[in-house]
Amino acid sequence: MFMKPMLMTRYEKPFDDENYIFEPIIDGHRLQLSFMSSKTKLYTRHFNEVTQQYPELHNVPLREPADVVLDGEVAYVNPHTGAIEFDTLQKRFRLKKEPSIRDAKRINPVKFFVFDILYYNGVDLRETPLLERKRLLDAILEDNLYYKKMLFVEREGMALFDLVKRSDLEGVACKRKDSTYAEGRGDNWLKVKNDEYGVLPMTEMRNEVSNAEQKCC
Repeated sequence: MFMKPMLMTRYEKPFDDENYIFEPIIDGHRLQLSFMSSKTKLYTRHFNEVTQQYPELHNVPLREPADVVLDGEVAYVNPHTGAIEFDTLQKRFRLKKEPSIRDAKRINPVKFFVFDILYYNGVDLRETPLLERKRLLDAILEDNLYYKKMLFVEREGMALFDLVKRSDLEGVACKRKDSTYAEGRGDNWLKVKNDEYGVLPMTEMRNEVSNAEQKCC
């Protein structure tokens, strides 16, 4: 099962607002996970299946058996430095041969930062307010070596943005607590970029992966 993704609209500066939650933006690529009848499928935001690329994500750490669709960002985090390395993720994304993918799983495992749940045991959750979806996600999904529920804070967007800049992250996502999940871009999900992040070579690599997502599989 694939659900067309909700996207963020660019916003110029960070802000505080009690009607919003705020999340760090992870420099990876968008990933949707469908787990139905104990079978995992992974998709890019362009509905290209990439299940074989990330075998470490096939075992979903649910607290109880369930059918779910999860939305998030897949990234590579260097275990020694804690840095998010987009170039390493790019290499993982490009692998096609099973032996190479199997070796990469061991040497450079990815992490799935999950920020939303769209479907749970037969119920389409896209009309459910975001904060309620977040609470359900927290209740049913455990963190482990490969899965991490996305950190978020309420109201304090400017403080999180300062932390993001000090941590050399890409930016902050600003989402209305009561927002439903709607395909495409709108005003309910905003992104504030850290202008000190992302030199030109990294931007070019992100564009390459975006083009590859649209063409692959």
